[in-house]
Amino acid sequence: MHLTKSEQQIMEIFWQADHPMAQTEVVTTCVDRKWKERSIFSMLNSLMEKGVLREVGFVRSGKTYARTFEPAMSHAEYLAEVVAQQLPMEQFPELLAAMLKKVEMTPALQKELRAVVRENGQ
Repeated sequence: MHLTKSEQQIMEIFWQADHPMAQTEVVTTCVDRKWKERSIFSMLNSLMEKGVLREVGFVRSGKTYARTFEPAMSHAEYLAEVVAQQLPMEQFPELLAAMLKKVEMTPALQKELRAVVRENGQ
């Protein structure tokens, strides 16, 4: 799964939002980009085809209704999918070790990681 730079920017808006958003809200939220309505429409459809965005309902927009969208996966789930497609499984322990070096290992984080391993371990 590969997202274009523009698609990644749109997904950042959705990942940071705390509610489903319509196309017009995405446009107004991203003030540093001047996307046209038509290009946003195409990118939203592309993101749905890629499985990272889903349609969740409708909202009144003037005299008509607009579709609303939300992420179909979290940012972490998306990054895990990208890494899983790029990295052979044999290198997963090395990746995990490298990631653990990047964070401060608190007792709470250790407890959470143990729970995740227990929950997802086979």
